[in-house]
Amino acid sequence: MDYQFAQHLEGHGSVATDVGGKASSLDRLVADGFPVPRATVITARAYHAFVREAGLEPFLKELQHGPLPPADQIAAEQSRVEAEFLRAPISPELADEIMAVAGEFLPAGPIAIRSSATAEDMVNASFAGQYETFLGIKTADEALVAVRRCWASLWSPQVRVYRRRENIDEDGLAMAVIVQAMADASWAGVMFTRDPQGSALDMKVEAVPGLGDDLVSGRVTPHGFVIHRSTLAIRGRGERAKLDFLEDLARLGLRIENRAGAPQDIEWAMTRQGLKILQARPITVSRPLAVHDDGFDTRAAGDDEYTPRGVSEMLPGVVSPLLWSINAPMLEDAFRSLFSAIGVSSVGAGRRLVGRFRGRATLNLSALREAAASLPGGSGEEVERQYLGHVLEHESDYELPASTAGPIARMMAAFRNWQANRLLADEVELIKHAVHGVVHLDIDLRQLPAGRLLRYRSRIRDLAWRIYATEVASSSAAASAYRALEVQVARWLGDEEGVRWAQRLTAGTLAESSVGAGRVNQLRDIYDRHVVDTPALQASLIRGGPHPRESIESLGRSGLSFLDEVDHCVRAFGAQAIYAGRTWNEDMVGVWSQLSAFARTTERPADGSEDSLAELVALLKGSPRWRFKRVITGQLIDMRLRMLRRMTEEATLYLRCREEAKSSLLVLGGAERRVIFEMADRLVASGHLAVANDIELYSDGEVEQMVRGAEPVFGQELERRRRAFMRARDAGPLPEVFRGDPDTADHGDIPTGPVMQGWAASPGIVRARARVLTSLAAGTELEPGEIIVAHSTDPSWTPLFLVAGGIVLEEGGPLSHAAIVAREFGLPAVLNVSDATQAIVTGEELIVDGTTGEVRRIELEDKHE
Repeated sequence: MDYQFAQHLEGHGSVATDVGGKASSLDRLVADGFPVPRATVITARAYHAFVREAGLEPFLKELQHGPLPPADQIAAEQSRVEAEFLRAPISPELADEIMAVAGEFLPAGPIAIRSSATAEDMVNASFAGQYETFLGIKTADEALVAVRRCWASLWSPQVRVYRRRENIDEDGLAMAVIVQAMADASWAGVMFTRDPQGSALDMKVEAVPGLGDDLVSGRVTPHGFVIHRSTLAIRGRGERAKLDFLEDLARLGLRIENRAGAPQDIEWAMTRQGLKILQARPITVSRPLAVHDDGFDTRAAGDDEYTPRGVSEMLPGVVSPLLWSINAPMLEDAFRSLFSAIGVSSVGAGRRLVGRFRGRATLNLSALREAAASLPGGSGEEVERQYLGHVLEHESDYELPASTAGPIARMMAAFRNWQANRLLADEVELIKHAVHGVVHLDIDLRQLPAGRLLRYRSRIRDLAWRIYATEVASSSAAASAYRALEVQVARWLGDEEGVRWAQRLTAGTLAESSVGAGRVNQLRDIYDRHVVDTPALQASLIRGGPHPRESIESLGRSGLSFLDEVDHCVRAFGAQAIYAGRTWNEDMVGVWSQLSAFARTTERPADGSEDSLAELVALLKGSPRWRFKRVITGQLIDMRLRMLRRMTEEATLYLRCREEAKSSLLVLGGAERRVIFEMADRLVASGHLAVANDIELYSDGEVEQMVRGAEPVFGQELERRRRAFMRARDAGPLPEVFRGDPDTADHGDIPTGPVMQGWAASPGIVRARARVLTSLAAGTELEPGEIIVAHSTDPSWTPLFLVAGGIVLEEGGPLSHAAIVAREFGLPAVLNVSDATQAIVTGEELIVDGTTGEVRRIELEDKHE
């Protein structure tokens, strides 16, 4: 039947000014193939004709320009407006057409009459729930009354208040009305594709049994569910923790969001025919994200303090959504596994131990303090010393948590630690063999169907979870053993000497196992075999700059043999600094920097740990206090020397375990990186990705869903993530410690004096010019012998250490990458120098004393003299 004032919603296109925002949205859903109950709309033309023929214009002008009613007269005003629309005359032609439309639906059962205003579901104003909806209409006469009441709701006092508050022009407003088959619902409700009050990574669903009008009216309390957008993991409350259709509903919602290009507020119903979408509109009430928050940052709550120290080497820089969603859960689990192993299972319950702010990784310092204090003999002060390199200055009324355990509890805790640590070396060996087996599998990923590719990735990931736990456990054991060695030596020689001798006793023992130095030595062996006696290769490395491959290839067989071995070696290195992150063979600049540095020097770091131990023993034996203590205790065999040697061996063992676990994790990360590349290539081919690199902007779960055929996130969201990533990178490092929003933290004054004090990380003195580096990429500007001044480093910076003359960093502790590699290479290094990158400028001459921790600025010293 052809209508003058009605239009079927069949997905053929409709204009919001004619059918209203809600009906226009439904028509788009129909066009896109979504399950929408059959519907026809009484258009805005019908409303205009009714108002004109009934002579309601003067009444509406009065409402438009008159004062709003006081709060206690809202109900009376609403009744007055509705009465005007109900008693106004309506032409027989219009009335008959409305009842005819209703008559098309009524034989199948009751119908729904829904308002669809031309000023509805806009970007900044939704009018959600303010216009009338009538359910269960059973006759054509009831339908006509319901349509007139929907028209009246355009001018209800509540709506007029809302329009004036939002500065919405009321000229030309109209109301269309949707006539729709009633959904025979077993469950109904609303779904927000982004939780308006919660995490941007979650969806929110509210559901009630039967019709959804009970939810809208507030007559019943809904069952609430939060669904993670990437994994579709469901958390719920109420009598039923999970409904079997929720996952399908979530996927449907994400598809609607993607087509609409914005987060959606969706009304839905579960019927015998399956899920039905009753309406969808943009979400207009959501918590704004910071300009550098891509939706994956932590929402800090309470008074917990966070620090990037101690985690920025594991998850360096601004971590992309993909790498964060892969690594953060594994690191969180690793810390909790460690806590459980040493008897601290309750600390941090309900709180994240690993956070992300401005795209950068952090640790929950408050939770770590509590964990330490719950251990016999532990304290929050020791945690600050380990992670920050010093104890913070707290307010006078603040007391750091500390253990109050007695001697028996301390003994039991020591036994638990011994149990947790004694198998670490064996675990590391097992991990190394397992990783070797994985990376040497000859699998052509291109030939794997999607399901098998994802299962292969799961096998790799399962091993990565285990390695993360081993690395964190090894790091904890190494820190404890290293600190015990410092304290033991300090008992006889003082605190400063304790620090210095702990460095010396462990220096040179990690040349093969440390992540950075071990890789350097593998390349050095290749260099020694191919380049030392081949002047042409040496010249190509020195003159070839960051890209000498073409020059080396031109040398013929000797060059090609050298390149083959380098390429094979580099492929085995895996990821540069973060699991599943960039690999060494993605960007060979660092590798060529290492090899060209070998061509400029012939020195290798020496293992001096045994000589250092012998020197320390001689020093102690010559001490009158040491000899006196042995005499009065009657020791025939000096057990203190045995203990000192055992403590040195233990610290070295756990340091090696940590480095080897880290190295294994990065090697395995290279295998997962290959899977990521394969998935990216497939998603580009399928049209899910415009370019392969965009995969970094998706979460791990989103990538998996796309590989399985799901829709990608909508384009605007992807661009927002890209802009947030760039802004986070430009915002620079996080404060040392902060609570809540890091942007509000007090950064303090930039030092201007001639001497800057830090932590003495590697002994020696060097005088040279500074090179301030804000990123690894800037390292190509580093000249031989210059002093690196940076915020922090990670294993990918190791090639620069071969070129540098000294190291000055704003972050780092005794077991940080910079400290270990500097000691291995014999570079003077001072860490924890506050605001060094802000105070020092490139080209400025410095004296770096890695023994005392002083950084002297020559030009400023001259001015002060």
